[in-house]
Amino acid sequence: MEREDSRFTLIKEILPSETLSIIGSLAAGIILSLLLLQFKSFPILILLIPALLSLRGNISSPFIARTAKDLIIGDFNKRNIIENILSTYLLAIATACLIGLFTFIVNFFFFKLEYFSFEFFILIPLISMLFTLSLVIVISIVLNSLVFKFGLNPNNVIPPIMTAIGDFFNVVFFYLTLIILGVP
Repeated sequence: MEREDSRFTLIKEILPSETLSIIGSLAAGIILSLLLLQFKSFPILILLIPALLSLRGNISSPFIARTAKDLIIGDFNKRNIIENILSTYLLAIATACLIGLFTFIVNFFFFKLEYFSFEFFILIPLISMLFTLSLVIVISIVLNSLVFKFGLNPNNVIPPIMTAIGDFFNVVFFYLTLIILGVP
């Protein structure tokens, strides 16, 4: 049976980071809506967004958890970090390509919108995901290390904070990718 003080500690660690996560994700959604409305290809772009945001979270969360585990058990070393980073990027590349492919298929069979070519369906999620992960990985390693040094459990504190940070940077890099590629 869990002690009363450990439950209170858990709530004390998680509540502030979850609150930040909610506020950050809402702000990212509002910013994204305002930025994407200017594109003619908005109907197709809106198909990519939910999968892309979910993908980033599904890929960066295990990375954060593995990093926190390594810190907690004392196995945080260069080899584990490199393996973790490489596996995260490989997974991101594969799933970003799948998102592009599925979005293309959904568009082809249901909407038949022709704003850009097949390559853009792959490049948009791929480039924006790689940019986002490049920053999110560094931030999560630093935050995990800091939180651990302060005696908190990184598994309780960091994932919600990284959700907000990741959503924000995902929006920024999605928008920059659209500008770089010249998406209409």
